[in-house]
Amino acid sequence: SFQSLQEDIQNYFETHLQGLQNQVRNHLQKSYSVHKVEVDAKVISAGESLLDCGLCENDEFCNFQKTPSQCEKCTLCPAGFFQMAECSANSDRICQDRDECTESPSICGERIKCLNTPGKL
Repeated sequence: SFQSLQEDIQNYFETHLQGLQNQVRNHLQKSYSVHKVEVDAKVISAGESLLDCGLCENDEFCNFQKTPSQCEKCTLCPAGFFQMAECSANSDRICQDRDECTESPSICGERIKCLNTPGKL
């Protein structure tokens, strides 16, 4: 019957959907590992001036990770990311991925598992 065929097709897709979701999740974790924030530290001796860069522009910060330190443009948060920390004189802006699945649970429709990806849909 048509209903039986429909149930068989639905069972087939539900069975294979989990495997596909796991493959996509593994791929995304490998592909987008560059979005993780890594924090490095540089020791600044007491005698070293915090003004090594001179005066940076309003949309720049002094990057002490470079030798010599230099002014660099502040990062702009791309679509699908939100700002966690403002750009300041000595640190860049920090952006965090927006989880659209959490913010809008119905974004994918009914009976479909939502998988957040970095950036905007």
